[in-house]
Amino acid sequence: MNSLKRLGLVCIGCMMLFGCMTSGFHGIGDTKLTIQLSREKMQAREDPVFIVKRSSITNARCSKDYDGIDPYIFWGGQCYFENGIPDRVDIQYAKWKPYYQISDDYKPHMMAYGNALPASAWQTYTFYPKEIMAEVKHQQKPSHTPFAPKVIAKKSIFIYLDIEANGQVTIRDEAQYGYVNNIESFR
Repeated sequence: MNSLKRLGLVCIGCMMLFGCMTSGFHGIGDTKLTIQLSREKMQAREDPVFIVKRSSITNARCSKDYDGIDPYIFWGGQCYFENGIPDRVDIQYAKWKPYYQISDDYKPHMMAYGNALPASAWQTYTFYPKEIMAEVKHQQKPSHTPFAPKVIAKKSIFIYLDIEANGQVTIRDEAQYGYVNNIESFR
């Protein structure tokens, strides 16, 4: 009986030691942040579409700009921050034209428009991802059960930045927090 207790203690000790060691590995147990550039309310078709100017922080992290080549993207995609969440993100955006006036071959027109805009035409929205993530983690626990041990399971926070037709940006109070490896986390 004593040998079974010792074996059990050794196994528990090894698991605790392994858990502590792996939690220090880069990327294990991290939290990924996804920012959805969205519009909470459906707007009239005459309302403007907004374009976002690529920056060194958003470069190749936003949808439709994975290669980091396009200088402008539409407001409506997602930006992904993982392995090095920035302290501060400045999003520069400007009004373009109504959606119904945008052709299928929009990229050269969007680039010409964005390049022709004076600096005063661009608006800036600043947010602090680490502060937002800390607040979300404080207010709620990750949803669902991870497939891996909780110590090493990756988590994800999904936040909405909504824009109004007048260009006002707000953070929607509907953050989602769950385990990445769980398919049901964000359904």
